[in-house]
Amino acid sequence: MRMTKLVSLVLALLMLTACLVACGGTKEERITITLWVSTTEGVKEFTETQVAAFKAATGYDFDIKIETVGEGDAATEVLKDVATAPDMYCFAQDQISRLVQGGALAPLGQKAADEVKKNNDSGSVGAATVGSNIYAYPLTADNGYYLYYDSSVVSDEQAKTLEGVIAACQAANKKFGYNLTNAWIMAGFFFAQPVGGGAPLCSSTWTYSDDGKVAIGVEDNFNSENGLVAMKAMHALANSGIWVDQADDFTGTGAIVTGIWNANTAAEKYGDNMKATKLPTYTVDGKTYQMGSFSGYKLLGCKPQTDEKKAEICNALAMYLTNGESQLERYYGFQWGPSNLEAQANQDVQENVLLGALLAQNQYAVPQGVIHGDWWTEAAALGTLAAKGAQSEENPDGITEADLVAALEAYEAKINSLIVK
Repeated sequence: MRMTKLVSLVLALLMLTACLVACGGTKEERITITLWVSTTEGVKEFTETQVAAFKAATGYDFDIKIETVGEGDAATEVLKDVATAPDMYCFAQDQISRLVQGGALAPLGQKAADEVKKNNDSGSVGAATVGSNIYAYPLTADNGYYLYYDSSVVSDEQAKTLEGVIAACQAANKKFGYNLTNAWIMAGFFFAQPVGGGAPLCSSTWTYSDDGKVAIGVEDNFNSENGLVAMKAMHALANSGIWVDQADDFTGTGAIVTGIWNANTAAEKYGDNMKATKLPTYTVDGKTYQMGSFSGYKLLGCKPQTDEKKAEICNALAMYLTNGESQLERYYGFQWGPSNLEAQANQDVQENVLLGALLAQNQYAVPQGVIHGDWWTEAAALGTLAAKGAQSEENPDGITEADLVAALEAYEAKINSLIVK
């Protein structure tokens, strides 16, 4: 009797197991990927279409949740809790160091890294690199700045020089917007190079440990005779009588230094007179320099995964969303400037006036690699100091050339203190 009950129990267990298998009870959990994209109107719907095309092309089967979070806010939100953060997210390049340090980005495998290097411009590859590893996929190459001007105020010839822009704005009682207290834009004075060729006046190159967590070295020559040239040029602009510390408000301006994100505002304020070109030259002590800039990028990163299949899908999808065809589609849909070399060579991209200005400026731009987070504060202090009024009988408390030198010396001491020995 006991044997019969035992056999019956075994048979029942076998039947239950068969039922669970038939009903899917022992199947692997379905993969769900969360992706954060730009808050720009239409990007979410556009990305949904691209993901559908990716699935059809590759045969990968997974669920996806697409949410919108601004690229400038991505790192802050992700680092609140990496465990619950999205699997993939778009972010501005200046956040990459924090994300690597926080363990929120998985380095690319060798094959993917080789593809990124081959297909994208060198600046974007550098922006995605920390230490010896590439940690993200370049998405755009349009996060730089250049000169917008009202051609009824500033002529094409005057737009070529800082002195010409200042004179035009003075004559028309208009302002010239240049954000000297923003280190990213202010750095254009220090990255200027001699007209006719030559290395930038100054550089600030940071070396991080291979894991990207600590700054172990910096080569920075802002505190130099060349750095003083940049400080003098900023000081002259600030004391021109028409300067405003602004990169977004076009009100009352004849010219402003900003980026493609303000294209609609520029068109609205300057109307048919709106033009754009590379940054102007400036002259100090009889020598003329072409202003430089930071070249900026947006990137797509993947969070480290314990599920190898999920990691495989995330990286394959990231590669697809950032390939040449996808970047070109974004250009047509949203006017985003591509980092992909093939997309950059497209005739329509080449003929875009604003991207043309950006590409022209990028010839004199310094790719924004990994920079210590505190550098932005210390560099901005240089612009703030240079923007103070000059010493005179009317302004005895104004700054002198000695003050500019002292500011550079203080800057160097603070920068060196950030290095982990």
